[in-house]
Amino acid sequence: MDGFYEAFGERVRKARAAQGMNQQELGSAVGLNRTSISNIEKGRQRVALHMLFEFAAVLQVDAESLLPAPDGRSDVLDELPEDARGWAQNVLANAQKEADRG
Repeated sequence: MDGFYEAFGERVRKARAAQGMNQQELGSAVGLNRTSISNIEKGRQRVALHMLFEFAAVLQVDAESLLPAPDGRSDVLDELPEDARGWAQNVLANAQKEADRG
């Protein structure tokens, strides 16, 4: 289970960095201190379920994007360089919208 929280923390860290936020800013926005954010990002502190949605709202991401794959596989997008990841996510989101339209 530790691997799950480490992967979750890594996703939080990447989303925070993408928003240009530091740990203190994220902590203030979700009601935690900087030390808690650091521990969460390192996988040392577990997060209550309702906090998943707090993080997602503040980081402007879908809650699901913060959750690691249940089988422990890494997300293919995690393998992309940071500057290409956002572009790829936009392409996939637009493709999903087109598919939903029929």
